Amino acid sequence: MSSIGIIVFILLLAAVVWLQLQRDFIRGLSCAMFIWVSMTTFLRIDLPGSLPELTIHRLLLILVLIAWIRKGGMAKLASVPLLGYFAFWAMANLVSLAGTQIDFVISLKRVLDFVLEVFAAYIITATSLKTREDVLRVLRAAWLGLLVVAVFAVIERYTGFNPVDRYIPGYAREDVQFRDILSTFQHRILLGTALAMGVPLSFLPLRSRKRVDEGGAVFWGTLSLLVAGCYFSFSRGPWLGLALAFVILAFLGSTKIRSRLAIIGVIAGLILVVRPGVLETIGGFAKDTADTDSFKGGTFQYRLELWRVAASEVSKSAWTMLFGYGPGAGSVMEIERELSYRGRYQKIESWDNHFAYALFQSGYVGLLATLVLYLKALVPMLIAARNPGNPNRELQACLFAAAFVQVWMMTNVLVFAKQLDYLFWTLVASGFVLSSRAEFSRSPSAAPMPEHESGNDVEPSLSDVDCPQCKLTALSK
Repeated sequence: MSSIGIIVFILLLAAVVWLQLQRDFIRGLSCAMFIWVSMTTFLRIDLPGSLPELTIHRLLLILVLIAWIRKGGMAKLASVPLLGYFAFWAMANLVSLAGTQIDFVISLKRVLDFVLEVFAAYIITATSLKTREDVLRVLRAAWLGLLVVAVFAVIERYTGFNPVDRYIPGYAREDVQFRDILSTFQHRILLGTALAMGVPLSFLPLRSRKRVDEGGAVFWGTLSLLVAGCYFSFSRGPWLGLALAFVILAFLGSTKIRSRLAIIGVIAGLILVVRPGVLETIGGFAKDTADTDSFKGGTFQYRLELWRVAASEVSKSAWTMLFGYGPGAGSVMEIERELSYRGRYQKIESWDNHFAYALFQSGYVGLLATLVLYLKALVPMLIAARNPGNPNRELQACLFAAAFVQVWMMTNVLVFAKQLDYLFWTLVASGFVLSSRAEFSRSPSAAPMPEHESGNDVEPSLSDVDCPQCKLTALSK
C-alpha cells in the first residue's frame, strides 16, 4: 500500500470513530478500542522534523479526548480511581525527563508514548464507563480485536502472510532470518502476551445473546484461536502466563469455569499424545531454561541479571539514583557489563525486564511509582473477585487473570506495545466500575454472569461491536 493509501485508510478509520463518538460515546470508545488492540503501531503518518509520528493509536486518542471533554469529562476527574498514584508515576517520569542524560527529543517521545497517552486513555475510560453493560461493550470490542490478531497469527504460521509486512511501507522486520510469528505486533513475545490475556476474557459474557449456542462451539473455537496464537509465539513467558491465568481462574472462578478448565486439561493431554512434537518443544524449552550455558537458559538468567545492572548503573550519581538516566535511555545508551552467570563482559542490548528498565530510566523514585501503581491496580480486582457479596465477582476473576498476565510478563520482557497498554488499563478501569457501590446495587444488570446460570454459551457476533467500520475491518481481514 502506498503512503497516500495509508493516510487515506487512517483518516477513514478516524472519521468512522469520530462519527460513532458523536452518536454514542461508549459506541465510539468501543470502536476505538477494537482498533487500539488490533492495529499495528506502524500504521502512522510521519510528521516533519522532530515531531512525533501520528500513529493510529495517538490520532484516535486525540479524537476520543476531544469528545470526552465536550461531554463534560473534565468535571469527573476527582472521582478517578488511582488518580494520585497515576499522577505520582507521571510526575516521576516528567522529572526524569527534565534531567534526561540522552537526547531530550528521544525522551520526550518516550513520555508521550508510554506515560501521557496511557494516563489520558485510563482517565477517559475510568470516567466514561458507568455500568456493567458499558464495561462489556468495551471489553467485547477489545476481545474481538484480539481475535483478529489471533487469526492473523494462525494464518501467518501456515502461510507466511503478515499484513504489516505486506501493506505497511517502510516497515522492516528485525527477525528476517527466523521469521517469528508477529501478526500485528512488534515482537513475538508481546504477541503471545496479548493472546494469553485474551483467553480469560473468553470466559466473559461477550458473545451475542440473540442466539444460544448449546454446544459452546463458538466459545471453544475462539478459545482455540487465542491459545494457538499464543503457542505460535514460541515463547516461554506467555505460555507460563497463560498457565498462571488458568490457575487463577481455577481458584477464583465458578463451577462452570472450573468444569471448562477441566475439559481444556483433557484436550491438552490428548493433543500432547496425538502431537508428541508439541510436548518435545515445551520440554526442550524447559530443559534449556534450566541450563545456563544454553541460549534460552542464558536469557532466563539475563532477565534476573538486569536488576544488578540497573542498580549498578543508577548508583553512579545522586540524580540517577533518584530519577535515572531519562525515559528511553536504554534504547540509546551502550552498556557493557560482566554477567555473573557467564563470567564475561557482554553488551546490554535488550532490557528484557520492564521493572529493571524502570529503575534504569527513572531511578528508584520511578521504580517505586511503577510498582505501587501496578500493585494498586491489581489488588482491588483480586479482592473483588474473592468477595462473595460482589455480584460481578466472576467478571472480576476473569479481569484479574487477564491483567495478571501482563504484570507477570513485565518481569521478563519490556512491554513496548501500545496495544497491551490500552488493553491493560481498560481492564483496570473496568474492574473499578464493576466494584463501585452503584454497580453493586444495580439490578438486574449487575446479576451474575448469564452463562453460569443457564449453563449455555452464546454465539459471538460482529454485530456486538458498536462500530460499523470495526465489523468491516474484521470481516475484510
